[in-house]
Amino acid sequence: MPLIRLIYSSDARETLVYRDFMEIMTKAGEVNASLEITGMLCYGNGKFLQALEGERATVNDLYFRISSDPRHRACQLVQVEDITTRDFAEWGMKIVNWSDAASASQQATLVAATGSDRFEPDQMTGLQATNFLRGLAAAERLLLS
Repeated sequence: MPLIRLIYSSDARETLVYRDFMEIMTKAGEVNASLEITGMLCYGNGKFLQALEGERATVNDLYFRISSDPRHRACQLVQVEDITTRDFAEWGMKIVNWSDAASASQQATLVAATGSDRFEPDQMTGLQATNFLRGLAAAERLLLS
């Protein structure tokens, strides 16, 4: 079955709090693992940027559910591509909380991928979003090793 990587951006509901993120990470990790979906979610400045990897129909179904979720508004597809290998294979759902206090390496990853020091996923091209999330994943892996 063909694998795809789907990247989208969305605006977060204003009342989202840390507890909501922990719930998202736990539930999404369980659901995604059962669906054989891997991915990464970055949240900051009231915006989400997420990559989902898996079988085409399964990822499309999940994106449709996400785009209907009241925690998200203004969902936009950033990129959809066929893949042969997963960039986020070790995570059912990895969440990175982006904030003004982002580490120097996170800031450098953003600037290298987008040319900007502002986290604005709805302004990223598909290539910028892919490179940014790959860079974040590489940094997260270093933290875990």
